[in-house]
Amino acid sequence: MTTRPRAAAFAATVLLCAALATGCGGKDGAADGPATTPAPSGSQLSHLDRVVGDAESAANAAESDAASDN
Repeated sequence: MTTRPRAAAFAATVLLCAALATGCGGKDGAADGPATTPAPSGSQLSHLDRVVGDAESAANAAESDAASDN
């Protein structure tokens, strides 16, 4: 596998993890009670969808590249 698809997959994974960590608010347990943060706005959801789509695209490209290397 070449470095470029691997780097793209890594970057997409880091972005996805950062988005998920930010969205979760860093709380540890369910014993804290109900969530007090408001629901995300439509623009935040579309941004997260775009990040997830980019991550999936990078993963698919990396898998395709790995398959062609064999």
